[in-house]
Amino acid sequence: AALLAIADALALLDVSLEASIILVAFTGEEAGFVGSEYFAAHSPIPLRNIKGLINLDMISRGERNTIFLEGAPDAPRLSLAISRANAEVGLTILRNEHPDWLQRSDQAPFLDRGVPCVFLSVEDHEDYHRVTDHAEKIFADLAAKTAQLAFLAAVDLAHPVP
Repeated sequence: AALLAIADALALLDVSLEASIILVAFTGEEAGFVGSEYFAAHSPIPLRNIKGLINLDMISRGERNTIFLEGAPDAPRLSLAISRANAEVGLTILRNEHPDWLQRSDQAPFLDRGVPCVFLSVEDHEDYHRVTDHAEKIFADLAAKTAQLAFLAAVDLAHPVP
């Protein structure tokens, strides 16, 4: 849902960008990063040309208005873009409290290849990977704000051209 919202916002953007913004939905994370590993190994663009990867994973459960940001010290330009975006969005961002998460989600194959990456997520909850994880338990406002944060940061990173 976040990727679709970001895509809709990009379609309405009325400024030119210096860089492309690519939206990718990977599959098979729990099976060994099947999709992200394949993409990183067979990228249609040179990985050295990627300014940054913002991974959204589990962005709708947790504490209201709070998101965790991992990887920021190793991706200062991404961290700056997220900070500037958050001046408009107003989330509480908890930074680098779970560095082990960086190797647990789809940014890992890119990090291993030197691509600057950040990971936005919430902590595990009682329904994590269970059939009891139903849509009515999400915080839609948290997901929407996190999607807006990622959109604004990506546009910042793509350097709008006046």
